[in-house]
Amino acid sequence: MLWTLLDRDRQETVLSLRNKKEKERSICAGLLLRHAFLEAGYGIKDWQQVQIEKGVYGKPYMKGYDDFQYSLSHSGEWTVCAVDIMPIGADIQEMKSWKLQLAKRFYHADEYDRLLAIKENDSDRRTREFYSIWTAKESVVKWNGRGIGAGISGYVTAQDYSQVYDVKERQMVHIRLYNELEGYMTCVCSRMGDFPDKLKIVNLW
Repeated sequence: MLWTLLDRDRQETVLSLRNKKEKERSICAGLLLRHAFLEAGYGIKDWQQVQIEKGVYGKPYMKGYDDFQYSLSHSGEWTVCAVDIMPIGADIQEMKSWKLQLAKRFYHADEYDRLLAIKENDSDRRTREFYSIWTAKESVVKWNGRGIGAGISGYVTAQDYSQVYDVKERQMVHIRLYNELEGYMTCVCSRMGDFPDKLKIVNLW
């Protein structure tokens, strides 16, 4: 049973979920994390003893495995897992319909103007731009562990989407956008800025 392959924290999470689709997504995220852990060179016995703890802001981490930092995100039919030896953040979003008011509320003025500069009839490009900004901001709050509840307006994306400026901390962090999954936008954030050229697709079933 796939459920038995998950870490204890994930098992409890799955049991607490009522929606079948949410259960499947959570199981998939747990299996992907397990795959990444084993790919990093750790053994099955290590995995069976894994304890997931929460940081100050609720960011999950593996107790006793400081060199294995990870970030999970899922949307629609896809789940993404980013790993590194340093803190990392990842976000994936299915590019659904959106409203300009949302950007006006949460985006920096420069970012909002960037959207307005794209012609209204070029809706595909506007949508890609909107989700490029959104996933970038989400990846940063997952990187630092503060979460989206702390607000995303204080993070400003560079126009080339290579970095994000944290207004509060007055620092730049590196990001990398991936648009290779049709209908989805993915972003990874890291202080080190060492990103793969492409996403690695893993079939867990």
